[in-house]
Amino acid sequence: MLERGDHVNAKKVKLIEIGISLFAEKGYHATSIQEIANKAGISKGAFYLYFQSKDDFVTTSFQYFHQQISEQLEKIKQKNLVARVSLAEQITTLTEFIYSHKSFITMHIREDVSINGKTNEIIKKIKTEHFIWLKEKIYAVYGDKINPILLDCIIQLDGLIHGYFKWILMDDITIDRSAVGDYIVRRMDALVGSMIANKEESLAMMENFQMEINSQQVELTEIINELREKISVLPLEQTKLMELHEVLKEIESEVEKDAPKKIIMQGLLAHLQRYPILHEKCELIASYFRMELLD
Repeated sequence: MLERGDHVNAKKVKLIEIGISLFAEKGYHATSIQEIANKAGISKGAFYLYFQSKDDFVTTSFQYFHQQISEQLEKIKQKNLVARVSLAEQITTLTEFIYSHKSFITMHIREDVSINGKTNEIIKKIKTEHFIWLKEKIYAVYGDKINPILLDCIIQLDGLIHGYFKWILMDDITIDRSAVGDYIVRRMDALVGSMIANKEESLAMMENFQMEINSQQVELTEIINELREKISVLPLEQTKLMELHEVLKEIESEVEKDAPKKIIMQGLLAHLQRYPILHEKCELIASYFRMELLD
């Protein structure tokens, strides 16, 4: 999950969940590392075996939140539901997640919690992934007919979802959580239907978003190229080197697909990650697709 080894994962997750609970109850600045350690039943020194600082703890907690919701959405995706039903269920799941962690999220918004460079990179990655998620869902529901107004549809769906989230978090409104997904999808049906019927022209341009997505693809390509170079210098027989290069070609092919299959990626990476010199790059690829490396 966040580190290699189930025992380390369990300890780290326990600390994160205790810290999140204390932050939500007392606030970020009023909660000390000593308090988190005390409630976890460990020493302050033991805390630093898992986190370098309070900032590092917050950054890792941010990753943990992102991973938790990503895994929940992936489970819904794996059900192979009708696109409209899948979108509604995923919106409902996001809403339940917001309610479940409302106190912590509200604290994070209202307090001046420092954000370091690493956290900024995570936020940038999440922003790109969120855009891709919106784009994939809209395409799945409405098809190619929305191409001329694609970004407008993305903006409007994003606005509907986050508009409700803002009011839930900041204004303490109560909504019917079981109905929110279907409700928002019906609103999108009305908006998209109206724009198509009226032959609306696109109000928004897409270049900046596309550049961000392209930069992610470039980075993945660079990682694969670095893996290729590292494989070439491994002290192995030629037949084994050829086999590893073939595995890398399959990974490259899978990465280029619109929807890479995680189970296939995990199986392919398993051939490479056993070599220490390759493990770090394998972890980077796994992180892009929000998956764990196989043991």
